[in-house]
Amino acid sequence: MPNEIYPRINIRSKNDLAKRISNKKLKTKDSLRLINDVLKNFDKYWHDSKASEPEKEKYIRSAAGNNLGNLLDLINKKVLAPHDQTLPYFIFGGISDRNHVLAAVNLLGNRRDRVFYKLDLKHFFEQIPQESVFCFFLKCGCSKRASILLSKLCCVPEGKKWTKGTKPVLARGFSTSPRLAVWCNLDTFQKLKWRVGKILKNYDFKISVYVDDIGISASRVDTETITKALNLSKKIIEAGNLKLNEKKTILPKSFSDTVEYLGLKLGRNKVYLGKATQSKLDRTIKARQKIGCTKETKESLKGLKVYRKYVNSINNSKTII
Repeated sequence: MPNEIYPRINIRSKNDLAKRISNKKLKTKDSLRLINDVLKNFDKYWHDSKASEPEKEKYIRSAAGNNLGNLLDLINKKVLAPHDQTLPYFIFGGISDRNHVLAAVNLLGNRRDRVFYKLDLKHFFEQIPQESVFCFFLKCGCSKRASILLSKLCCVPEGKKWTKGTKPVLARGFSTSPRLAVWCNLDTFQKLKWRVGKILKNYDFKISVYVDDIGISASRVDTETITKALNLSKKIIEAGNLKLNEKKTILPKSFSDTVEYLGLKLGRNKVYLGKATQSKLDRTIKARQKIGCTKETKESLKGLKVYRKYVNSINNSKTII
């Protein structure tokens, strides 16, 4: 029986999956043929992207342009995405209509003297074993056979491709991974919100989880209380079998000291372009004014201005009040 906080996916078999991902252009029989082909040629259909960072043990997997990539996109769109709205309000990243700007805005408060801290999950996707993905689908009402099938399609062996003896983990780079990463750790994130919220309940507590970046803010809170909240946050994450990247952890810091989250500066009632983005915008504006400005510079400036306009539009939206 499905757990109440998890979506009711209820896929019972390979044929059931084929029906779920079919559409007017892709008939059920063709969907089934696609699934069978991917299962037969799975290892041929994915590779380590050039964007991988071996020195950081981060391998980005790509299945773009082939049957595995097409199947994963269909599973993401037809099986996972329809349940985005059932996720808690503080979950962002890889989810429909919940981007990084909204995640940053979610941390703003109605009181002054606001404080913020950030926790970064180290090698987040690689910390999620295939077993956890299997258990997620099982909790969603899928049969054991279907859960094995779906988890197998979304995971690859850890480390560089063809490394022997490594365990299967959630594939960094697959279209299904951001949503599955959140769902597989939802219990931990819910516990984090509930238990830390109890400590900071009288301090206008806010939390945003953007894939592997967790931001927490509060107002007019004393050092002892915010430190207690930070330490508890770390314990809950570690109890959920997740590792923290201490180098990217931001200790409790006042908004007045220039605090950034996901590349955006957190202000009193608004978010602003972060230091790196603002600096890039300023440089690009100057470059655009020079004679012989390149097409790339013009396009870059256009994109940056569109982004700035979007951030300002979110700031001016009534939804952040």
